[in-house]
Amino acid sequence: MALEQRVASERVTDARARYVAHGAATPELVVAEADGQIVGFLAYRTDWFQCTFVTLVVVREDYRRKGIAREFYKSVEAVSPTPRLYSSTEETNAVSIQMHRALGFQPSGHIDNLPQGVRELLFYKRIPPRSLG
Repeated sequence: MALEQRVASERVTDARARYVAHGAATPELVVAEADGQIVGFLAYRTDWFQCTFVTLVVVREDYRRKGIAREFYKSVEAVSPTPRLYSSTEETNAVSIQMHRALGFQPSGHIDNLPQGVRELLFYKRIPPRSLG
């Protein structure tokens, strides 16, 4: 399975990916491919209050629980220009909440009154400084 980082392109056809590609000022995607097919992606931006914010993570159902999301987050940590990494999930997504905790994220607040009608939980992780060289 290959992970690759790239700017959003027409190759990603999922409606959510198109939303990210057109809705974010500087969208970045990390894409997982298997057998020539995209099996997941993580979208993030680095202009969110001078922090890196993961805006969307999607992994095809038959590829879940194989470490793809973990690798996505590691990829973002490796290129983040800031030591502050944020992510979010709906309060009803127990698997995502557990994953965030397992990856070292801490709760950082929530957002109410969003159109989907469910509270969005924010998570924060301080990225250790990268070594130079």
